[in-house]
Amino acid sequence: KFSQKVENLIADFRELPRDNSMATLHEAYSAEQLFRNILKKYTVKSDIKIESEIIENWPAIVGDTFCMLCTPHKISPDGALIIKVQNSVIRQELFLRKEEFLRQIRHFCPASYIKNIGFSL
Repeated sequence: KFSQKVENLIADFRELPRDNSMATLHEAYSAEQLFRNILKKYTVKSDIKIESEIIENWPAIVGDTFCMLCTPHKISPDGALIIKVQNSVIRQELFLRKEEFLRQIRHFCPASYIKNIGFSL
């Protein structure tokens, strides 16, 4: 491969059209390498640690009653823990205890940056 300037010089010599595009060619990656690069770029190791701490301490955070009725789903980019619930009645009960759960999360996962709790069915 040659630079675009050299390619255009060769095209002029061969009386072919010049390449005036602004595009540049990059090295091709294998699917495995591309996947690794994406994981490296978008995976935050602290999120994984926080999520595992929450899952590990879930019965203590929400209590034995709610432990079987809801599960932690994900942490949103704005620092909200999204909890999956079975129905709207449970969602309402959990919503009323949201501040208590946030205190428990801070107690069991002091390094967490969770500021809010959201619920999804």
